[in-house]
Amino acid sequence: MKAFLKHLNLNMIATVLFIPLFSHADLKLLNNTSDIAQYMVRKGDQIIARVPGIAPGAAMRIPTSSTYEVVASAVIDGNTYTSAPMSVSGPTGFLAQVVQVQAQGVYEFNVVEMPSSKPNTLSFQKTGLNPVTFTISKDGSPLQSVVLNNSFEEQELAIDETYYIYAVINGVTTDTVVTTNPNATITAIEDHSDLEMGYYALEVSSSLRQAPRYNGTWRPCGPSGCRP
Repeated sequence: MKAFLKHLNLNMIATVLFIPLFSHADLKLLNNTSDIAQYMVRKGDQIIARVPGIAPGAAMRIPTSSTYEVVASAVIDGNTYTSAPMSVSGPTGFLAQVVQVQAQGVYEFNVVEMPSSKPNTLSFQKTGLNPVTFTISKDGSPLQSVVLNNSFEEQELAIDETYYIYAVINGVTTDTVVTTNPNATITAIEDHSDLEMGYYALEVSSSLRQAPRYNGTWRPCGPSGCRP
């Protein structure tokens, strides 16, 4: 029994030691300027963060995989109808429709969730006559809207692992930087050598780290810890 428990313990140790350190991916936004930096972050076409302001010398982490809320609204015969909120954390399709509720003698505006028409995509459709606005929010804060004007029209937002980031600093919008690293650090910098007001830019650096690969030769843990 002791030998079995010892063998089990070593296997558990090996399993825990070799979980990649980047399993929880976050973009790190750092402000190295003397002014407040407001960041906007897109994952593909989807806006995943609008940061109202990062103080000079401060930083903020933005999860690259999260759960968002989708709500659809439409104005029908002068009245505004809003669907129940739906959670989304990956490729999903949404269909807004006006349906009959025969038992009550009324019409109902609702949204049906369905598989997305393409991988790594959020898709939005409607069947009614009136324009429909889909609003994507995070923690109660609206991030992005998708407006459909035509029946059976479909709009898509790519949500692939490509990130687009820009910042507004002292009223100046930086160039957009692009990265495919979900653990990258994006740093706002300023250079006063050319422009009197200062030139602002974003720099991207990698912060991707991974634990060594397990080769099956780990020895038991001793007073100094576990080692190969």
